Amino acid sequence: MALTNCKDCSARIAENAESCPACGSVPARPKAKIWFEMFTTISGPLILSAAGTVLAYVTFVHQASMQDTQQLQAMVESAVSNDTAKERTAVRLVSYLAKLDKISPGFALSIFGAVARNSQDEKLQSEAYDAIQNLVEEGSFSRPRFDRHDQLEIYCLEAALTPAQYWRQVNLHKIDRYIEQYPTDKNLKYLAASKLLALSQDISNPQATIDILLSLPLRLNNPDILEAAIPLLFKAVKQRSADSSGKDVADYLESIARQSDATNRDEIRLRIRLYLTRALVTKDQSIHESSLREIAQISASNAALQDDVEQLFEAVTRNIDDADLRHEVETARTYLVSLREKLAAPATQRS
Repeated sequence: MALTNCKDCSARIAENAESCPACGSVPARPKAKIWFEMFTTISGPLILSAAGTVLAYVTFVHQASMQDTQQLQAMVESAVSNDTAKERTAVRLVSYLAKLDKISPGFALSIFGAVARNSQDEKLQSEAYDAIQNLVEEGSFSRPRFDRHDQLEIYCLEAALTPAQYWRQVNLHKIDRYIEQYPTDKNLKYLAASKLLALSQDISNPQATIDILLSLPLRLNNPDILEAAIPLLFKAVKQRSADSSGKDVADYLESIARQSDATNRDEIRLRIRLYLTRALVTKDQSIHESSLREIAQISASNAALQDDVEQLFEAVTRNIDDADLRHEVETARTYLVSLREKLAAPATQRS
C-alpha cells in the first residue's frame, strides 16, 4: 500500500486514507482524479441514456420496417385470395397509398394486375381497371416513371379489361406502337404476346378473349404461342353465341394464313396452326374441310413437317379439358389422315 505524509502533522498515512489517524486532518485529493470521477459519475448515465435512445430508435425503425413489410405482404395475399371482399379492400387501400406516394407505382400496378387477373367478379375487374387508369392519369405517377415492362403491363391490362370492342382494338394497336419504339428489344414482342395470352384466360368476356387471341399471330409469328391459344379461342367462340357459326373468326384466320411466308419454316408451322384453329372454331362443314385440306397439302409438300403436324394434334389433345373440342380434334385428325392417303395415292401410282 502506498504511503504519504500528513500535511498537518507529517505522520505517515495511507495514500487513500480518508483522514489522518494521528491528527484527524483530511488529506487533499488530486484534482485530476476528482475531475475524472466527476466525469464518470455524470457522463455515465448520459452515455447509457444516449445508447438507450439509439437502441430505441433502431428498434423503432426495425419495427416500422417489419410493419411495412407485413402490410405489403397482407396486400399481396389479399390481391390473390380469391375473396372478393379482400381483393376489393386491397385495390382501394393501394389506390389510397399510391395517391400519398407511400408505395411505388410498380407495386401498385402489380396489385391491380393481380386482382384483374384473379378475380371472378366483373365489377371488381372493372374497379381494378379504373384504378390502373387513375394510377397513370390522375395520380402523381406518369408512364415515364414506370419501367419498360411495367408500361407494357399497363397497355396489356388496358387492352384486356376495356369493355368496349372499339377501344379494345385501339389499346391493342397501342401495344404495337409501343413495341416499335424499342426495335432492338427482341424479347418485348414475345413478352407482350405471353401477357395477352395469359390475360385471355382470366377475362370472362368471350369477345374480348377472341379479340386478344386473334391479335397474337400479327404481333408475333410464333407457332407455339398460337398452339397454346387454340383451346382458348375454341372456348370463346363457343361461349360467344350458340347460334354463331364462327365464320368471322374463320375468315380472319384465313386472311392471316394467306399472308404467311411459304418459304419460312416457322411461318409454315404457324400457317398449319392457323388452319387447324380455323377448322375447329367453325360450324361450317365446308370451311372445316377446306382448312384440313390446306394442312394436308402443306404437310404433303413438306415431308419434314409431317411429324410437326402429329405433335401438334397430340399437344392440343393433351392440353384440352373440353369434351366437344377433344371430339373435334380427333375427328379432324382422322379426316386429315384420309386426305393424306388420297394425296399420296397418285404419287404412288406414278412411281
